[in-house]
Amino acid sequence: ITNRCLLNLYHPDDMHYLTHIYETIMKEGKAPRSKSYRILAQNGGYIKLETEWSVFINPWSKKLEFVMGRYYVIEGPSNPDVFQQPDRLPVRFEKERNGFLALKENLVRIMNEVLTKPAALAKQQRSKRCQELAIYMESLMDDHTELNKKLNLQIQEFDSTYYERDSVLLGGISPHYDHNDSISSTETPLS
Repeated sequence: ITNRCLLNLYHPDDMHYLTHIYETIMKEGKAPRSKSYRILAQNGGYIKLETEWSVFINPWSKKLEFVMGRYYVIEGPSNPDVFQQPDRLPVRFEKERNGFLALKENLVRIMNEVLTKPAALAKQQRSKRCQELAIYMESLMDDHTELNKKLNLQIQEFDSTYYERDSVLLGGISPHYDHNDSISSTETPLS
C-alpha cells in the first residue's frame, strides 16, 4: 500500500460520499467523524473505516499541504491477514473505471482549490496579532517618553572660576594654569 495514491484505494461506490467529505474539509478546514467507507487492504480485501479529518494549510500560500485523518477500523477484510499478497487485483469494468477516474480527478481539483474559511480565519488571526503587536509597541514608546521625562536632569554650566581656585588649592598643577609667573620647580631648593 505504501507509495500508492490513497485515492486509488477508495472503493468506487464510496467515491461520491468521499467527494462530499473532501468538499467539507476544504470549506471548513476539518470534518466531523465520517460515516463508514471502504478502503483497499494489501491482500485485496476492503476494510470499513470511519475517519476524523483535518488539514494542514500552508500559512503563506493558503493552499492545502496535506490531509490528516484519525482512522477507526469498523470492520476488517474477509481475509484477516492484511499483509498477504493478493491472489488477484480487483478488476474494474471500463465504464466503472472511467467514472472512478472522473471522481478521482474531481477530488484532486477540490484539494487544489484555495481554502475559503481557513484562509479567512488565518488572515483574521494575523491581523489580530499585528494589532496586538502595534499596541504593545505603542505602550513601550509611551513608557520610554515617561521615563525620559523623569530622567530629565538639569545640567549646570561649567564655571571656570571654581576650577582655577580648586587648582590653586591643589598646588597649582594644572595644564590650564599659566605657570609663567611662578617659580619653576627646578629652581626651588629641596627641603
